[in-house]
Amino acid sequence: MSKDKTKNTEKIDKMEEAQEAELQTIEAPAMPVASVEIQNSSVSGEISRADLQVPTLKLAQRVGELGEIFPPGTFVLNNEHALSDGKEPVNLVVGHWNKYYLENLEYGTDQIPRSAKNLSEVAELGGTTEWVDNAPPTWVPIGVATCIIEGEDESHFPFEYNDKRYAMALWTMRNTAYKRAGRVIMTAAAYNLKKGLEYGSWELSSKLETMGKNKVYVPTIKTSGRNDEEFAAWIRQLVR
Repeated sequence: MSKDKTKNTEKIDKMEEAQEAELQTIEAPAMPVASVEIQNSSVSGEISRADLQVPTLKLAQRVGELGEIFPPGTFVLNNEHALSDGKEPVNLVVGHWNKYYLENLEYGTDQIPRSAKNLSEVAELGGTTEWVDNAPPTWVPIGVATCIIEGEDESHFPFEYNDKRYAMALWTMRNTAYKRAGRVIMTAAAYNLKKGLEYGSWELSSKLETMGKNKVYVPTIKTSGRNDEEFAAWIRQLVR
């Protein structure tokens, strides 16, 4: 690796923790903006998923507003409820996955990053997702998982199935989170969960990982079992 690329890589490593925290503020589209049917006689007009407010799943870092409220490494539901300290796994099902690309702007800029649905759009916008002449990618992949999370508190877990309570939340991943967790989810979708991600259950934890001279909490995810047809159908109805 050249000295210039090494220098740039160290700079990127230094930005990782800050960017992971900054990502917590990104409002990302997790599902296609399509019409949805609401079984409520007091609601009329065309309603899309963009009209619905879904809680978020985030990982607190040592920097950022979330890290000022919760211990780093904590998984947080909707910025207000601690799910786990990262050591005790969070049980969840991924009901839907969406991948897109986000412009990789310099950290701290006031400029709003552009988004692209695919690599063709990235190219049309003059971007790249690879290193070019020792310069880092100008666009990065983003993964958004629509998660169904198991819990106990009715106020935070409003959905019930077979005497267990659940919450739906959007988990947005980039950088290290995308590499450590997003790729695991996509690999499962391509192979052992071809029938649908809703047929798999997961355990989500966190660990402290060294990146260059910095330490960042990263998610670790592993399969914990398969869901039967009835539960999978309930998940589909909930997220789609």
